[in-house]
Amino acid sequence: MSGRIVYIDLAKAICIILVVVGHYCPPGCPGWWSAIVQFIYSFHMPLFMFASGFIYIATKKDGEKYSDFIVKKIRRLMVPYFVVSACIIGIKLITESHLYVQNPKTVMSFAKMFYYPEAGYFLWFIWALWWMFVIIPLFKTRLQRLALFAVSILLHFIPFVTTTIFCLEQFQNMLIFFMLGVVVYDWKELLSIFGKFPKMAYIATFAFAYLLSVSQVGTEYLAWIKYLLPILGIAAVVSLSKLIEHSKIPIDLFMITSNSSYIIYLFHTTFEGFAKALIFKIPYLSNISDGGMFLVGAVFVVACGVIIPIILNDKVFNRYSTTRILLGLK
Repeated sequence: MSGRIVYIDLAKAICIILVVVGHYCPPGCPGWWSAIVQFIYSFHMPLFMFASGFIYIATKKDGEKYSDFIVKKIRRLMVPYFVVSACIIGIKLITESHLYVQNPKTVMSFAKMFYYPEAGYFLWFIWALWWMFVIIPLFKTRLQRLALFAVSILLHFIPFVTTTIFCLEQFQNMLIFFMLGVVVYDWKELLSIFGKFPKMAYIATFAFAYLLSVSQVGTEYLAWIKYLLPILGIAAVVSLSKLIEHSKIPIDLFMITSNSSYIIYLFHTTFEGFAKALIFKIPYLSNISDGGMFLVGAVFVVACGVIIPIILNDKVFNRYSTTRILLGLK
C-alpha cells in the first residue's frame, strides 16, 4: 500500500462497480432497479473525474516535458480507446446475427470511432479525460490551476452549444469535477478543516439532498439541489472510503478492483452484453417482470462486467508486452 492514497483507491473501486451496475438497465426492468440506476447517475461520473484530477496532481512529476506527458497519455488513453472500439464494433458485427446485441453497428462505425464514441457511448469518458490532460499541464502553478477551476465553473453553468464531435460537450460539462479534484489536492492544507466534520455527516447530507431532489415537496424551490448532488456524492463516497480504510473491513478485493478499474471500464459493457444475451435465452431469467428473477440476472450481469475483466487483466493482459501496449498498461 506504500505510496498509494488508499481512500482514493477505495473510492475508485466503489465508483467502477457503480458504473457497471448503472450500465445495466434493460427496458421494462423493475422500478426499484431504475431508482438505483438513477441514484448512481447523480454522481458516479463526476466522482470518476474528481478521482482522475486528484490522482493527476498528487502524482505529477515536476519538470516532465509536455511532449513526453502527451505521448504517455496517448499510450494510456487513446491507443486503448481505438483498440477496444475496434474490438467491440467487430464483435457486434460478427455476433448480431446470432445473439441479441444492444446498439448494433455497421462497417461505417469503424470510421465514426475516430471522432465519436461509436463503439459504446460510455467511451466518451476517455475522450473527455484526454482533453483535460491536454490542457492541465499548461497550468503550472496552484493559482493558475485555481483560475482554470473558475473557468471550468463558467463552462459548466453558462449555457452554450458545444459539439459532440470528439466529445467536447462532455469535456465542457465534466472539466469542473476534474479540476475540483486538482484544487482539493492543491489546497489540501487550507481545506483540511472539512476533514474535521464527521464522515457520516457527509453521507447523511448527500442522502437527504438526493431524497429532496427526487421528491415532489418544494420542487419549485429546491431545483438548485440537483447542481449540488454530484459534489455531495463525491464527498459522501470519499467519506465512506475513509471509513472503510480505517475499519476492520478487508480491502484487498477493493484494491484489486481499483487496480483493474480502467480495464473494467473498457470491457465491462462487452461482458455485460454476453451475459445479457445468455440471460435472454433462459426462460426464467428472461422474465424481468419477476423482481426476484431479475435480481438474480442483474447480479450475474454485473458480476460478469466486473470479474471477467479483472481476471483477464491479471491472467492475460498484464502478462504479455503486446497486450500491455495495446491496452495502455504499465
